[in-house]
Amino acid sequence: MLTVYLIRHTEVAVEKGLCYGGSDVALATNYPEQRNRVLAQLHARPDVVFSSPLSRCRRLAEDLAHNAPQLAVAYDERLREYQFGNWELTPWSDIPRDDLDAWMADFVHQAPHGGDSFLTLYDRVTAFWAERVLPLADANVPGTVYVVAHGGVIRALLCLFLDVPLQNAYRLHLDYGAVSRLVIQNQTYTVTYINR
Repeated sequence: MLTVYLIRHTEVAVEKGLCYGGSDVALATNYPEQRNRVLAQLHARPDVVFSSPLSRCRRLAEDLAHNAPQLAVAYDERLREYQFGNWELTPWSDIPRDDLDAWMADFVHQAPHGGDSFLTLYDRVTAFWAERVLPLADANVPGTVYVVAHGGVIRALLCLFLDVPLQNAYRLHLDYGAVSRLVIQNQTYTVTYINR
């Protein structure tokens, strides 16, 4: 049985209404408090910690791995957040309405100028899952995995586990610092909670 904790990074120091995803933005000043809240949700030490390489995930992953000093965090580029291309670090209100409406009408297949479609994100995240996590489950050895990532990445994984259509991914609410937990046993996923 493999237990997997999907952990969203804590709050960021970004103005409300600013479009960001693939940009490397700083954490908010309340990071220590939010990190401690995340730690309280994790009921088992990790055997493996995977993380997005962006600093907002990197810091949390390293702090979580600190409780298991023999572990090195495994960074994977496929866990990076949704890339908004030319829209990155632009106020949403400054993006031309026609461009925004066209993207929102089919964000699964449409990519912001120079960015990712949600399907592109889903494909790279599920490739990470198949190559890095499923072999651990197939080994049939009890263990615990932490995946420290972003809202879009975690939603993509939850769509995979729950067989949710990708266009409904953003119906899954995830707070900053939220923890979701699933168990993999006999090639079956059991999602025990989302967004704690």
